[in-house]
Amino acid sequence: MGFLASVLLLAGVLPAQGDVLYVTSPGTGNGSIQRIDSLSNVSTFASFGAYDRPVGLTFSSVGNLFVSDSIGNGGNPVIYRYDSSGSRSVFTTAGLLAHPGALAFNTSGNLYVCNAGANAILKFDSQGKATAVAGYPDLLSPNGLALDKSGNLYVADASYNKVEKFDAYGNASVFANTGLSNPSGVAFDSNGNLYVSNSANNTVDRFDSQGRGTLFANSGLNEPRGLAFDSSGNLYIANQGDNTIEKFDPQGHGSLFVSSGLNDPCYLAFAQVPEPPASILVLVGCALLLYRPSPFPRLRSLMMVHSRN
Repeated sequence: MGFLASVLLLAGVLPAQGDVLYVTSPGTGNGSIQRIDSLSNVSTFASFGAYDRPVGLTFSSVGNLFVSDSIGNGGNPVIYRYDSSGSRSVFTTAGLLAHPGALAFNTSGNLYVCNAGANAILKFDSQGKATAVAGYPDLLSPNGLALDKSGNLYVADASYNKVEKFDAYGNASVFANTGLSNPSGVAFDSNGNLYVSNSANNTVDRFDSQGRGTLFANSGLNEPRGLAFDSSGNLYIANQGDNTIEKFDPQGHGSLFVSSGLNDPCYLAFAQVPEPPASILVLVGCALLLYRPSPFPRLRSLMMVHSRN
């Protein structure tokens, strides 16, 4: 094999960066947050105590992970924040919290919380100040929530079997209420279609911007809950019924993504890791080194790909 071919081959097999999936596993005892790479390898990102129940999770625009603990050490609900190093701090323990669940950020950096125990939606600013933006009678059992590109809020309501839409002023309207059965998770694709998981009948429906629905998936699902899209448009679904995660491509073809290592998987969120800048070949003496900068400031990769004695 020639010198240039050797360099290209070695450069080609370097591992690429990709999306990393995070999932809450409330479990029946100690809860946890699991981290899953693109090869389906599962590792524990964070562990919780026996009286905690991590449920919702979402990433802020700067990469901090926010997690709702619906019980909070036996009766004190809390929302935690994890920085990029994995260090945890308390974001809020506001007295308004009542079994907080799903979480989502808007483009202004406000955090929306599905406050299931109070049948309400709370909005927290960056300082942790809370306001109620939606509640009963529009909502009875709010589960999943998501925001569209215009800032409208969509909430899956398991008791009313509907998805409620709230505009920026808090005005409510029914977005979808046909074919839903205990809707739990909601997520938008890049085209603005809303996907809804139905835990009671093991399906996922897709709704266009006008609320017109079609069946997207009805195989490989077992009490589907949380939904999340990767950067390639694939949909991932947490199956609470059999502790798995199913992956569907944009055409609706499904495959098993994770089959072990989870305990009652609930909600999902992707941390999108950027591709590193282009690799650079550096000649040092008689050695040719391949330098690959890392997207993380403290990490660098330097690899000898050829040495001529």
